[in-house]
Amino acid sequence: MRKTNKIITIFMLITVLTMSLFISNVRASITIADNASDRTVSIERNVTGVTNPVTNTFTYTIAQDTGYNSTAVTNYPTSTTVVFNGTTPNASGTATQTGTVDFAGATFTKVGDYRFTLTETASSNATQYPLDNTTYYLYVSVRYAADDTDGTKMEATVVSSAMTTTAAPTTGTKVPVVFTSGAELTHVTISKTVTGNMGDKSKYFDISVNIPGTGTYLVSGGKYGAPGSATNVTVTAGTATTLQIKHGETITIGIAADGTTDQIPIGINYTVGETAETGYTTTIDGAATNPKTETTVATAANNTTAIVNNYELATLTGVFINMVPYLLIAAVVLVLIVLLKRSSKKSRR
Repeated sequence: MRKTNKIITIFMLITVLTMSLFISNVRASITIADNASDRTVSIERNVTGVTNPVTNTFTYTIAQDTGYNSTAVTNYPTSTTVVFNGTTPNASGTATQTGTVDFAGATFTKVGDYRFTLTETASSNATQYPLDNTTYYLYVSVRYAADDTDGTKMEATVVSSAMTTTAAPTTGTKVPVVFTSGAELTHVTISKTVTGNMGDKSKYFDISVNIPGTGTYLVSGGKYGAPGSATNVTVTAGTATTLQIKHGETITIGIAADGTTDQIPIGINYTVGETAETGYTTTIDGAATNPKTETTVATAANNTTAIVNNYELATLTGVFINMVPYLLIAAVVLVLIVLLKRSSKKSRR
């Protein structure tokens, strides 16, 4: 009998311990609220100062701030992205896309307040589209549910976002987190110089320019279409365009109508070539390369492509011009000889 009682007692103890562990495990498995509006944070990403569609990917890192609450949190999102895929800017020159930080599946170990940092850590083309270095704080509240009866039903909700200070929020504030930076843009200039004793400084030369991108770039200087046609026109980005330019002129591509806003993304390769003209030797930036591929840089002043056309021809008429004095002397001498002979004949008679 005693042995049976011991077995029953041990069994009951095991049962109690098992239930305790079960309850403990239930309490340790606190997941974020199912309601999407409760568990998500919206990211708004703006690229300002653009006139052409934007293609770029921004990456964001989410990290638990253990200095605020050291209790471990698992399965929370550690990264997300905002993708621009040819996004057209608005009339003010701003392109906008959105993304989401979703805490679905995040597991908390106990009730309390938790804080996470959200930072922009990568840009697929950081040279053209630099980062916004702002750090935001996201606050998550873990509480017992309103209908909890035994301390096992809990909910976690993202209660605050878009905070740039470490001060804990007094109320929940769910607004989009906004990151903004201006695109790095530039413009391109092409100059023309004609040299040589046969170089025609009034002649228009055909050049072909292809600058990648989408949309249009404004062109000023030189000529567009047939020589003598209007300037200040737009050309299609990503398409080879024929322009005309003569000695002493400069063509500018990629400055908007306001005269100050650049349009061309830095760091891209563009091609400049010139139609061959009989007798002329063409060099582009000092090299006998036609066409030539250039790369835009951060400083617009350095984005100048210099085209030089030289036409040199030996002066054949110079041989006769140089002999004229000698021919004149020879003619005078010949006349004198004739006159002397005639005079000598008369004196003999």
